[in-house]
Amino acid sequence: MVCVKQGPLLIVFCIGRVPRLTQLAPGAMADLRVLTFNVCGLPWFRPPLSERAALFCRRIESSDVDVAMFQEVWSRHTLNVLRSGLPSFRHVATRRGIGTRPAGGVATFSRLPLARVGFRSYRGLFPRTGPLSFRLNRAINSILQGVLVTELEGFDIAVANTHLTANKDGDWSAGGRYHAFQLAQLNRLHTTLRRHPPGVTILGGDFNLASDGALYPHIVGHGTWHDPFADSDPSTFHARFLPPGSAPHRIDYLLVRGDASVRLAEPWFTEPVTLDGGQPEFVSDHVALFIHIGLPDS
Repeated sequence: MVCVKQGPLLIVFCIGRVPRLTQLAPGAMADLRVLTFNVCGLPWFRPPLSERAALFCRRIESSDVDVAMFQEVWSRHTLNVLRSGLPSFRHVATRRGIGTRPAGGVATFSRLPLARVGFRSYRGLFPRTGPLSFRLNRAINSILQGVLVTELEGFDIAVANTHLTANKDGDWSAGGRYHAFQLAQLNRLHTTLRRHPPGVTILGGDFNLASDGALYPHIVGHGTWHDPFADSDPSTFHARFLPPGSAPHRIDYLLVRGDASVRLAEPWFTEPVTLDGGQPEFVSDHVALFIHIGLPDS
């Protein structure tokens, strides 16, 4: 069976039958496993995505991940590459952006049925100071980026997938020229998610904000969100792709809000792998983050 549900600017693909979370007795726990990964979908990155995806999709497909959030899905081709490599993730949520491109470059893949899907961009946000070219470029970034919120059908669980604008200066201090701009994007992100009904919400993506920067308290909503990686604090951008002398940071996050217990939190794709050409390469410039959480029956 193949069905496509398509509304205005909303695309949800459903192929075949997908197992549902089992209804549990009151007070019982269910498991949910979630991954977030910036796949580096930019066309200039080498090796090309099709070669890299053959490896990282194989691991995800063979894993017990229930929901995978991807960033930098900037083209229909990239979306199709991921879909072909993840056949058991039969539910794919995006919003249509420019042309047929996924809005915000974000897509959420799920082995579980999905319900409502919404997208809100960071349109209208830009730095108020700095050269005109700097402000215009960041304004364009805000138009192209945003947050995709997907609900799991039959459960009070939402998954939010976001990609914020990159800080090209690498200055995450309160005095940096990106500070007020990135704070405005964070405020819109959290305002959007506060509108979601109470329950469990998982927020993941590429925030482009260092965990040791001035905006970290705003990332976690001053304690509203639980950060399972706060203690281990793994770097999520490979040092190889940074300018000489730059230190890697954790700029990707997987956060939890609501009544859920984190059973496992670990980074994925931390080391280079051997591609078909025989040369060890990273499958992306980013590291993926994975969490396994326990959920009370709702």
